[in-house]
Amino acid sequence: MKSIALVEVSHWHAGFYANAFQKAGANIVGVSSTNQGFAEKYAKELSCEYFLDYFSMIEMVKPDFLMAMGKHIDMPDIVKDLLSIGIPFGIEKPIGINARDIEQLAEEATRKGTFIAVPLVNRYSLLWEQLSKLEQAGRVGTRLHSHFRIINGIPQRYEKMNAGWMLHPELSGGGCLRNLGIHAADAFIHFSNSNSFEVIGSTISHRIHNLPVEEMGAALVISDGGIIGTLEAGYSYATREAGGDFEWRVSASNCYLVDRQDTLEITTLDDGMKTTIPNISSAERYEKFGKDTLDRLSSGRKPIASIEECYRAMLLLDDIYAKAVCLNSEKNHSRR
Repeated sequence: MKSIALVEVSHWHAGFYANAFQKAGANIVGVSSTNQGFAEKYAKELSCEYFLDYFSMIEMVKPDFLMAMGKHIDMPDIVKDLLSIGIPFGIEKPIGINARDIEQLAEEATRKGTFIAVPLVNRYSLLWEQLSKLEQAGRVGTRLHSHFRIINGIPQRYEKMNAGWMLHPELSGGGCLRNLGIHAADAFIHFSNSNSFEVIGSTISHRIHNLPVEEMGAALVISDGGIIGTLEAGYSYATREAGGDFEWRVSASNCYLVDRQDTLEITTLDDGMKTTIPNISSAERYEKFGKDTLDRLSSGRKPIASIEECYRAMLLLDDIYAKAVCLNSEKNHSRR
């Protein structure tokens, strides 16, 4: 049984990871947070010790693995510290407020061979497994287009979760595009199997909530292999809760797959078939991350998504931001 410690449990995903690693059979031996109230709360719930800094926690409880969270602006320093300690860890995305923040850290982690798992949890959708099976059977053909949409509730919900810093781009790196869109950026890179892209056009909107972080972002991207990608991210679903509208679509000359979280629709041209199968839900994808990460660590395999892959997704997001038309009101827009 692996011993796990959680860093900065004031993050709204702390409960997801505690549940995921416990279901994976791990023993949570410590939690830390600069917010004592959150540290005490999770320590009580998980029957473990709490600390106000992660250095003390690591020294005292000596965990096998850490799952680190925190403000986006603080996360590069956390990575730097954990790399210097030499402990394997997972870390929330995005890591920093732009790709420059982690470029050298990603290089160092690769050079050292440090195990760093990034929870780009939509890698656990059955879309990728089914696409791989079709590929192995020679039934994909030429990859053509992908459309990745992830829309969640309104941005003010972060204030309710003690994460008001998410509404300040100097701390968060941006709004929905930076926080949610990284899943879409990673999915496009993963589908196109390329690291060279051109952002044809993009736009971000501040029209509804009048906040410094955007509530909607969309981009059209083309890979060097000619694969078209449309990416959408939003804090524009009509709810104050998490979740909303999620849809991953990939198309090729012989297949078309649609991931709607709970279901996966697979259409194939060669046999004229269309099937819908149960998919791994959003909550289950976090649980899968916990088990799969510990399995990969134990067997000496790389994590499903590394800090280097997070860096590449952030590079694509940086370019989308740089080229975006910014909509500030119904009558005013400008390039950033």
